[in-house]
Amino acid sequence: MDAVRAADALDMQAVEGIGPEKAPVIVEQIAGLAAVIDKLAAAGVTMEEPQDESAAQGSGPLAGKVVVVTGKMTGALEGQGRDAMSALIEKAGGRAGSGVSARTTILVSAPSASGKPSSKAVKAAELGVEVLTLEAFAELVADYLG
Repeated sequence: MDAVRAADALDMQAVEGIGPEKAPVIVEQIAGLAAVIDKLAAAGVTMEEPQDESAAQGSGPLAGKVVVVTGKMTGALEGQGRDAMSALIEKAGGRAGSGVSARTTILVSAPSASGKPSSKAVKAAELGVEVLTLEAFAELVADYLG
C-alpha cells in the first residue's frame, strides 16, 4: 500500500487497464483517502492476498503467463463467470488480465454468435498473442477444474 500511496500518475499508467485519463484521478482519490487508509492499517488491514500454493511456487501450466478470457464459456467451462475464470487461471499458476496488451500471453476466445472475431481476438492477432479455443484451454487446465 505504501507503493500505491507514493505512486504518481505515470506510475499508475504502468498498471494494466489504467490510462492517462484515469491515472491522475486515482492518485487524487488515494490521496484523499489517506486518513481512512491510515485507520485501516492501524486496525491490521494489509494489502497482501493469500496465495494458492501452486501460484506461489510459480508452477502449473500457466506459470508466468497473463491470460485474458473473452466470450461465453461452453463445454467443460460452461457456467464459469469472470471471477471463476480468474480464480482458475490463478490456480493454474497464471495471472488473469482484463484486456489484450503487449503483456498478454494467452487469449482464451469463445466463438462469437456472429462468427466474426472479437475485438480482443483481432488485437491479439496484431500483437502475436497465442489464441486458444475454450476446448484447448480446458484441456490445458484440466487438472485445476473443480
